[in-house]
Amino acid sequence: MGEAGLDLPRRIAEAYRWHRRLGARVIETPYCHIVADPSKPDVWDCNHADAVSATRPAEIDLAFEAMEQHLAHTRWRAVHTDGFTPDPFLARLALADFRERPVTIQMAMEGEISFRGPAPDLRLVETDENWAVLAELVLANHAEGLTTGGLEIEPEVSAALVDGYRAKTPACLFHLVYEAGTAIAYAACAAAPNGLGMIEDVFTSAAYRRRGVASAMIATLSSRLRDQGCDVIFIGALAEEQAKHLYARLGFRPVSLARAWVKDTLKSAR
Repeated sequence: MGEAGLDLPRRIAEAYRWHRRLGARVIETPYCHIVADPSKPDVWDCNHADAVSATRPAEIDLAFEAMEQHLAHTRWRAVHTDGFTPDPFLARLALADFRERPVTIQMAMEGEISFRGPAPDLRLVETDENWAVLAELVLANHAEGLTTGGLEIEPEVSAALVDGYRAKTPACLFHLVYEAGTAIAYAACAAAPNGLGMIEDVFTSAAYRRRGVASAMIATLSSRLRDQGCDVIFIGALAEEQAKHLYARLGFRPVSLARAWVKDTLKSAR
């Protein structure tokens, strides 16, 4: 593996953090960064800690204090971690009864995608009507539960998540796939400042699966990111879901792992 390959996990971690922070306020504290959006208190990606550097007990204490101070508007304490998060901090999360969510495999493609099918009817989500259509598909996605790690998400949280999606534009662009006038799938893409292209939030309605819709979306978005100058494209797959095998067939290889840790302070107080 060359120098570029060794650097890739860090570049992915940086791009993933950048994407999560879009549309939210970032507070830099000595041993972690806090992402906060009081208007969306139940959306973890809008309210969390990341970029943790704390290793010693006193440093870890300060990181926990920063979460309490800047996330007081939400019942949740969420932390995003990656391969660069210190082990002592991870151990402290486990001791403090944070629950680890299903792990995400970050998969990268540096060559050409292995898909030669027809391009989909892919349309950019721009208007209020487009966003309303996307919101309906997001509700269907969350109700099914395959991409949420089995988490039950209330409709109002799904709506807040879509508001978070909208706040990420135009840096992150969301798209719908149509067939015979019906929206059947969606996905997002973004060109990170460090030159990586990322594809996120891939979903196809159940009735339209196993027909190459997701592959066609990913191929089209990958091509667009290449045209924007991205030298590597990456995508995340839950380790317990089958999408990882599709991504591998398309040419993505596993590079690193990303995790989320969550604690409900209301339950902890009981």
